[in-house]
This record gives sequence, C-alpha cells and structure tokens, in this order.
Amino acid sequence: MTITQAISRADELRLNTISHDQKVEWVTGIDRQLAERMDHKMPEYNWPAEDDTLLLPAPHDWVYVVYLCSQIDYYNNETTLYANDKAVYDAALNEALGWWRRNHCPDDSGNVQVM
Repeated sequence: MTITQAISRADELRLNTISHDQKVEWVTGIDRQLAERMDHKMPEYNWPAEDDTLLLPAPHDWVYVVYLCSQIDYYNNETTLYANDKAVYDAALNEALGWWRRNHCPDDSGNVQVM
C-alpha cells in the first residue's frame, strides 16, 4: 500500500477536513515507528515527488487505514468512534507484528537453557 492509497481509504471511511499533509505526517510517522519496532531500516520518504510504498504488506497494511481513521476521529472529538478504532488498530497491529516476528526473526528456541 502506498501513502496515497492509505489516505484515500481512510477518507472513504471518515468524512474529514484534516489536511492531506497532516495525514501524510501521521501515516509516515506510524510507518517509522513500525520500522523501529521491527528493527527494520528506517524508511525515507520522498513525498510529494513519489508515492512511497509503506512497510507492511497486504493484508497487514490495514493497520495504516485504521490508524488514520482513529486519528481523524480523535481530532474530530468522536470519542466513541476513536475508542473503537483504537481497539481495532491495537488488534491489527499485534497481528501484523506477530506475523513479522514469525517470518523475519530468527528462531530462538535453541537458546533456552534447561537446568
């Protein structure tokens, strides 16, 4: 998913007047946080010259859309929607990080010492 795709999908789900630049900051910010948590090379964005691809692939790229929806709801004082979005975001994020660990981290099961 690209930055523009994430923003477009969130805009389809939530009517808002938040600037496009602000949403770009949010989505690239969460992508940088994900890169740090995954011990991945920090992404460099060339926005708006290029529509950069975000770190998480499908189907885990839903994390970006739900995060944007939660931010929109938060800043629009939609507290009930924000709480729901946050719960969905947390679940999607945990699933994505679990997938990342299973597929990109070395197996450490041999490091257990039995005494």
